[in-house]
Amino acid sequence: MEPHELDRRGFLKTAALTTASAALGPWAQAAELYGKMPMRVLGRTGLKVSSIGVGGYHASVPKEEGESIALLHRAIDLGVNFFDNADCYHKGMAEERMGKALEGYRKKVILMTKVDQRDAAGSLQTLETSLRRLRTDYLDLWQFHGVEKMEELDQIFGPGGALETAEKARKDGKIRFIGVTGHADPQVHLAALKRYPFDTIQMPINVLDPHFKSFRKTVVDEAVSRNPGVIAMKTLSMGKILSYRVATVAEALRWVWSQPVSVLVSGCENVEQLNYNVYLAKTFTPMPEDEQAALLARTEPHKGTQIEDYKRSPQS
Repeated sequence: MEPHELDRRGFLKTAALTTASAALGPWAQAAELYGKMPMRVLGRTGLKVSSIGVGGYHASVPKEEGESIALLHRAIDLGVNFFDNADCYHKGMAEERMGKALEGYRKKVILMTKVDQRDAAGSLQTLETSLRRLRTDYLDLWQFHGVEKMEELDQIFGPGGALETAEKARKDGKIRFIGVTGHADPQVHLAALKRYPFDTIQMPINVLDPHFKSFRKTVVDEAVSRNPGVIAMKTLSMGKILSYRVATVAEALRWVWSQPVSVLVSGCENVEQLNYNVYLAKTFTPMPEDEQAALLARTEPHKGTQIEDYKRSPQS
């Protein structure tokens, strides 16, 4: 083949990419051209996960199902392989849409969903429902969702608790790894780590968290020493970090990636948000300690539950 033919093919490929990217918004081309997706290890699981993950709740916000599926396919095309979900998101629609999107793509992703039931019977029923909705015969990760009180841990670990379902499902090949999540109380997370060798732990980590009921200060270092995968969520506090002008997206995500986390779950409701966040992931460099300190000093006046409203004490 002549060199000019190679050049022509390269030109046509680039032109096609540029045309397609233009239809996806101004950040699309940047997300595609800035190298490979950075990968991190998900703790003791040994799984290699993209530094950014897709939040199942937000991916199902679009009114049209096709928009959600296109968003999830775009994430896969950009190198995102960690997919988050939960049985309760949009009354099950989030799992339904993700299941449709992953047909033909299942082996390309690390698929996680969560369970709200604390008992063995209820959690088993939920697991079977989640597998059906997600159109898969196994989950890479199944997590106890939104554990906020010590009493919930007692239920999960007690006789007839949801842990029985999780451990049996792992033996049966229906799940590979077991995790726990929560939003309200870092002391509950700390207790969970000490009671069981969870494979993953998911928690709010953002530029406001160090100032109030901090998961970063209370849980993360203990998690690092025990080696579950650390999954960061609420990294923009459901968008309030932006609406209150606490920090920019670039500042907020860069700070989180500079912490010892395995993956940052990002709630993207459209392709343009996804493109921009992937661009940030691909161009990430660790934030120096002095910049981190300056950013936290700037965010400190916003501490508390006005923005991090999920940290309000749960009702007993």
